[in-house]
Amino acid sequence: MNFWHMQMHQDNEKWEWAREREVIEKTGYIGMGVWNEGIASQPQQHNFENKMKVGDIVAIKRGGSPIALVKVTGDYEQTEYVNEDLDWFQRRRKVEILDWYKKEYDYYIAPTSTLTRCVMSDNNDNVKTNKNIKKWYERVMSDSNINEVIDLLKYKHQVILQGPPGTGKTRLAKLVAERIAQPENKGSSGQLIDNLIQSFDVDNSETKFEREKRQQLLSSFYKTFPKEKINALTLEGYCIGTGENNSFCWWIERGLQSLGYYFPGSSLSYKIYWSKAKDVYSKHGFVKDIEDDELAMTMVAETIHDLVNNHNTEQAFERFGNSFVLKVLQSYYPEEYFPINSETAIDNALKLLKSYDESLSLLDKNKKLTEIYLDKKKQFNSEITKHEFARIIWDNFDLKSGQDLTQSNEVKAQGKYEIIQFHPAYTYEDFVRGIVASSDEGNISYHVENKKLAEIAQEAGDNPNGNYVLIIDEINRANLPSVLGELIYTLEYRGESIQTMYEYNKSRDIKLPKNLYIIGTMNTADRSVGHIDYAIRRRFAFYNVLPNLSVVKNKKAKELFQEVSNLFDNKSYLSSDFDANDVRIGHSYFLPSIEEMTVDEFEIELRQKLRYEIKPILYEYIKDGILLDSAKTVVDNLNV
Repeated sequence: MNFWHMQMHQDNEKWEWAREREVIEKTGYIGMGVWNEGIASQPQQHNFENKMKVGDIVAIKRGGSPIALVKVTGDYEQTEYVNEDLDWFQRRRKVEILDWYKKEYDYYIAPTSTLTRCVMSDNNDNVKTNKNIKKWYERVMSDSNINEVIDLLKYKHQVILQGPPGTGKTRLAKLVAERIAQPENKGSSGQLIDNLIQSFDVDNSETKFEREKRQQLLSSFYKTFPKEKINALTLEGYCIGTGENNSFCWWIERGLQSLGYYFPGSSLSYKIYWSKAKDVYSKHGFVKDIEDDELAMTMVAETIHDLVNNHNTEQAFERFGNSFVLKVLQSYYPEEYFPINSETAIDNALKLLKSYDESLSLLDKNKKLTEIYLDKKKQFNSEITKHEFARIIWDNFDLKSGQDLTQSNEVKAQGKYEIIQFHPAYTYEDFVRGIVASSDEGNISYHVENKKLAEIAQEAGDNPNGNYVLIIDEINRANLPSVLGELIYTLEYRGESIQTMYEYNKSRDIKLPKNLYIIGTMNTADRSVGHIDYAIRRRFAFYNVLPNLSVVKNKKAKELFQEVSNLFDNKSYLSSDFDANDVRIGHSYFLPSIEEMTVDEFEIELRQKLRYEIKPILYEYIKDGILLDSAKTVVDNLNV
């Protein structure tokens, strides 16, 4: 494969004509005219006809301005029937468009000649041009792999990059992750919300089921805790922590979760709760110093009763805090209050809807959201409910931090990626969720912690506009069925909760959101590949990352690469039990560790690679029966 750069304009019409892109797009040809060449050392027409080959790479330029990178796909053609306004040239070749030049590439190409072949031994100006064209091609090839993997991830959500050692699987995984997680402006928040409202299907069977479920929950709550009798709440009827899922606080936090998320982070927010560790009712806040549990409970009950029945919000805010008060009011008066209870989330929702006013009180801000909902419902003649409208905002924007909003109220998608490595001792408790021991002044206690997968799943769920990627290096080195456990189900059914073995923050639920992607890397030469069973294989797409001779530039490195590759292509050396593509040595063993390395420096490094990296793995292959004993002499004689 050779590299070239060429211009396609007629005579001196370089800047006036300027239709190279149009010609390539519409005709699929590049070409040149017929003229008398005065420089015998630069036979451009002869080179285009006889030296250029199918598979060569050509950078199309206008002067020193790059336009396109194309691949020659057709043999030389010559015709007298030309379109003077478009493909005016008699000499021509069919090409495939690889890429259009972008300013951010910043590649220099010398503004010389109609057609020039890239030769690294040329003068300095041409060397720079030649290197840039090759860089451009390598970038396109790399982007091609990246885009293929991204398309697979969007289709399947989890991909395993598989191949023999040294093919750049981890590097490719990182490049893909960086591309997916990079910042992206999604557009106007108001327009996005309007689109979501208009596309919401109010007649969907699931929507109807959820509506009935919410109504049944409210009916059960009102029946158990009628607002007229809140002042009669008992310790057993109010307190969380007993293990019973029917207390007032359990309903506020868990039972009515689908009607507005409220999670205090600590039972201290309820002012009284049952402490299993101390086997007592634990009192805090305004009842902390009340010794009599019953009296403390009466004070709590009367405060909530006064809030619900007399709207005494000032006292309730002072004693319980904002979120608890809003959740209680929203539960008893769902038509009046909006089902978002965190002040931060309310502020961010109003910013999304371009209605934020810092002078408003918390209650007025909450009611402002209800007004906006009613206006939107009328505007689009929609039957969407308030809870459904709130769910749209909560599920599609990061209301907890507000980080997906720019100063101009554009929605900014910012994700992240992380990388971990599996090993044979890796467990479910290391990867998903597990019990951790901690020491406090000599006292050992145990608690459940989310681990890497659950952590990044939570982050992705909290920031639905960003894309998150978890790279699992050497994914086949762990016992995957054991490490993933019940999460195998959620790999396929994204967004659906499943119960885990451990309760965290009073819930066993865990789910993998649709904006979380998983990339595994797998060495196909590793015998532990057999640990990936069919159930797991069905939930992953597999992408082959194989050795690539074209990326090896140094002559001696190419020769060594070819010698090593011949071991795997020859049945006299490779065991019939193995596929050559699963075990052959990858190209990274034949590349310089530093791009700016001189030829002499790299040849010294290549000798070290051969002695301390390449030969040891080949000898290990012979020992393991991958390569036959007959290969030993060939390996012994490898040299640079």
